[in-house]
Amino acid sequence: MSAPGLSSRLSLILDRAPEDVFEPDSVSDAPMVPFEAYAEDSRVFGWVRLNADRLTDLLNAYDELHLANVEIESLTGGTTEIATEILVLRDQLIAVHAGHPRGDENQRRRTRKHPVAVQARHYLIGGYVHAAPGVDPIASLRERPPMIPLTEAWIEYWSGGQRKRQWVGTLVVNRDLTDSIRLVTEDDLSFGRLRHLPPQA
Repeated sequence: MSAPGLSSRLSLILDRAPEDVFEPDSVSDAPMVPFEAYAEDSRVFGWVRLNADRLTDLLNAYDELHLANVEIESLTGGTTEIATEILVLRDQLIAVHAGHPRGDENQRRRTRKHPVAVQARHYLIGGYVHAAPGVDPIASLRERPPMIPLTEAWIEYWSGGQRKRQWVGTLVVNRDLTDSIRLVTEDDLSFGRLRHLPPQA
């Protein structure tokens, strides 16, 4: 992560606000939602007013994110600091979660969901990948843009020497930074059933 320069990028202004912040009717179409971005050594978070139909499409359209008014949690020391603005390259982000918008219903296609486990650096992620009926779900991931949405997802990681697990709903995962993506059973997605695989020789 670095200080922002001048180039075309996605800019998001975050806020350190509670979820029940007063929302006037004038912004009801752009609700304030929690935002979290997971990098190899840190977690960036805050609240953002998001009116995009699909966060996945937004992330795939830009190589850089300019984030303002963010909190940054160090996963090494477990400490949190506030930054006025930072520039994050998309290829630094392992996963991104942003609030409640579920996308445009008219853009959805009939799919089947498949339980998967994703290993990316020290992160372990579980959730469902969606693919057209009859299509190999793992093979289909290689044919998509790099940012892949998982539904009913959770993420597990270490921060300050403590293991943390969070249910996040929909999580957009950077396929290019994954070490492995494998099919599992629905029972495996329960906390405690999955573990990091040993690195391949």
